[in-house]
Amino acid sequence: MVERALSAPIDHRARILDSASEAFLENGYEITSTAEIARRARVSKRELYTYFQDKRDILDAVITELQAEIQSQANASWSSGGGVREVLTEAGTEILRIMNSERFGKLFRIVAAQSFRDPVLSRRFYLLGPAMGRKNTAAFLSRQMIVGKLRTADPLLAADDFLDMLVSSRYLTAVVLGQMRRLPKSHVHVAHAVDLFLKYYASDGPA
Repeated sequence: MVERALSAPIDHRARILDSASEAFLENGYEITSTAEIARRARVSKRELYTYFQDKRDILDAVITELQAEIQSQANASWSSGGGVREVLTEAGTEILRIMNSERFGKLFRIVAAQSFRDPVLSRRFYLLGPAMGRKNTAAFLSRQMIVGKLRTADPLLAADDFLDMLVSSRYLTAVVLGQMRRLPKSHVHVAHAVDLFLKYYASDGPA
């Protein structure tokens, strides 16, 4: 009985976030109202406001949850025990899979549209997403430099080089405009980025 009482608030908050995410992605941030979110989540507006101050607060929580999920998926690739080429290919494929998803593309466009009105929100999206991804990529590359599989260099700059080739301006433009279908096959793009990266950073030994 006590467990049910404790789990109810968590369940309601999760339902609100799931419903808000669905509504934002379907209708856009501006059109979606807190009343619509509450209706989808099957909670009262009063209960919704016990968890969140306003709609902006809900969007912030949706972003935090999505970016945590993305980083968890990407980190699984960086932590695998394969060779450098294998891990870079696996991680690159996972990053592009996430970027090519409809969910990420729509949320990315929502944040971009809100960035002028709410720079704090867009900065949070950046810090939890691209900045964290850069840090995790650099950590993997640094480990490979220490064991001699990659030549010694600034890990953060090396991460920038890899991610810039992987997530090119063309890819970002396609995500913003919702034109991912016009991009080359992910496995071809990832293989090309990994090849170029290793031609410059690989040590004399096998990668």
